[in-house]
Amino acid sequence: MSDQPAQRVFTPPTQPGPDAVADSAPPNPGRIIELSAGYMVAKALFAAVEFGLFAAAGENGATPAELAERCGIPERSARALGDLLADAGLMVRDSGGFRNAADTELFLSGRGPADLRPLLRYWDQVSYPAWERATEAFRTRRGVRGDLTEEQTAVYEAAVASITAETAADLAREYDFSGHRRVLDVGGGVGTFVAPLLSRYPHLSATVLDLPEVAVEVAARAAAGPLAGRLDAVGADFFADPLPRDHDAILVANVVHLFPPDRIAELFGRLREVADADARLLLVDWWRTDIAPHPSARFGAGEFLVISGGDLYQVDEVAGWLAETGWRFERLQPLPPPAGVIVASPA
Repeated sequence: MSDQPAQRVFTPPTQPGPDAVADSAPPNPGRIIELSAGYMVAKALFAAVEFGLFAAAGENGATPAELAERCGIPERSARALGDLLADAGLMVRDSGGFRNAADTELFLSGRGPADLRPLLRYWDQVSYPAWERATEAFRTRRGVRGDLTEEQTAVYEAAVASITAETAADLAREYDFSGHRRVLDVGGGVGTFVAPLLSRYPHLSATVLDLPEVAVEVAARAAAGPLAGRLDAVGADFFADPLPRDHDAILVANVVHLFPPDRIAELFGRLREVADADARLLLVDWWRTDIAPHPSARFGAGEFLVISGGDLYQVDEVAGWLAETGWRFERLQPLPPPAGVIVASPA
């Protein structure tokens, strides 16, 4: 019988001190266990958001009994969530109770300058159920997310609006639209990207192209708001239906990553057919520019694949598809990471 001690599975990950050599400690499975249990931590976080736990903690903290009463959950559940989230660094144990960590208070309590709760609800209710079939998606390179329910659609739209609003404002500030007169926003949703453009450039007008049910909502909002007369909406399938003409800027924002390469090339070809000679094609997305993606986008490739068979694409790949479909790649204009604008013109 070997005298070697058995390797213990549930061992905290090795945390070398600041003066320790990285390879000095023997490997243990702690990091693997922590990563594998990450789903449980995330689900506890999502449950806390759903219960309003972080708002209930208040700025000064609360006992498990107080959290339970404020959230409408059993006291044992409040204690269990508090312990798990404290070990994850999201809460802090304080005099027998729990208070929010600084970043939790800022982004998950509803009292800070930004609210990440819509994104977390998206991961919980829309993204993670599809990731249960991630093995199939990675094996087949096909999307595995089914049709969304009405409730999931609302959660999805809220998350997308919160994520894209920042990039939309960046685009309006960083790219010079003064030389354009009319923008076609392909797959533009409810107008998240064109609204700041029209606000910043009073001479611009725009058309949002999206599914008919989305276009109806955009048209109704535009007619009743300050963009009346400057913003049109067309309901169509951009792979099957005729596309609007007479636009000198064609914006495709956060759309390319949703499709496999053959469909992307097909879309580029259709857009080239309706592009004016002086038009510019503006592709806003998370682009890979080197071997590793930006850390903020490291989950993008998997998420886009699971959704619909897409990917986090390399800039040189996109340049190739543009050349094949009658476009000339001009440049990649960086936006605040991880986004960027690929600019192309008719060849």
